Amino acid sequence: MTLASSALRAMTAGDVAGCAELFVDRHAARLAANPLYPTNLDTVEVVGELISGWLSSGEGIVAEQDGTLIGYLTGRAVTGLGGVRMSFMWEWAHATRADAPGTLFSEMYTAWCRLSGRPETTLHTTILFADDVATHDCLVQTGFGRHLIDGGRAIGAGDMGAASDSSAEVSRPTLEELDEVNEMEAGLHAHLDAPPIWRPKSPGGGHVYDRTWIERPSRGLWVSRSNGRITGFMSAEAGAQDPKSLMSPPVPHITGAFLKPEARRTGASAALLAALLGWIHESGWKSATVDFETSNPEGAGFWLGPAGFQPLLYTMVRRLDPRYASNA
Repeated sequence: MTLASSALRAMTAGDVAGCAELFVDRHAARLAANPLYPTNLDTVEVVGELISGWLSSGEGIVAEQDGTLIGYLTGRAVTGLGGVRMSFMWEWAHATRADAPGTLFSEMYTAWCRLSGRPETTLHTTILFADDVATHDCLVQTGFGRHLIDGGRAIGAGDMGAASDSSAEVSRPTLEELDEVNEMEAGLHAHLDAPPIWRPKSPGGGHVYDRTWIERPSRGLWVSRSNGRITGFMSAEAGAQDPKSLMSPPVPHITGAFLKPEARRTGASAALLAALLGWIHESGWKSATVDFETSNPEGAGFWLGPAGFQPLLYTMVRRLDPRYASNA
């Protein structure tokens, strides 16, 4: 198969079913190899509805060879990352056949960029599956870099009461201690807003930890203590989340984790994680997810290291010179 024999054209509504079938076929192999991906994007009907809705206010490209669909890509302008206008492609909004040329995504992305004379936004963002090495390499070659990692890990009986070398005490907070947890949540966001992360600030702020984080079965909140003083927290919630490929069935997603400076490198993070994973297992869930900025070396080192998570999705971004944007 060569690029010379591939034909690229604009996607139409009539292409949606074929594109959905292509995605489902590729994703079936992914699901078989890694049970951490839920089986919620496994039918042409579900994926077709997503692609159709995205294409309705965006543009797409399909690639064909000898009349057979071998790839598709569709994106549109959205607002995210704390109010930033961007051109976005979900992980289900693009796919290539397993035997397609390794550079096909680059060819489709190039054609997609050329559908309009000038880009709508100065930020191009796409999510891709971590096992899609060919698309990842194409993105790097066209100027994208990793921004966010969605990770997951299985949880079993071995995570119950996992040993920790920390002297920190870990327990659920009391209602009276929630104000202190919210102060640490503000500290977490200050950390993410600072160098080297410089995460775009969210207009809505972070979580507000109220009594539902103590009482609701789908929410877990734990704090660490040293000499009677709270030194950190870690939380998780089971429920709908984006990206879609990690949404169903509801899987606990770690929503927050923070240690005061004096508690770092003391083993308190491992103690908090052990308590949280134990609660997840006791509640009957088999896995958990987390996301973190790649520009946060401390967080990335923890989640991909001792915490035992593996990458499932990468969010990658490419920033354009604003002089090229049509709305500049």
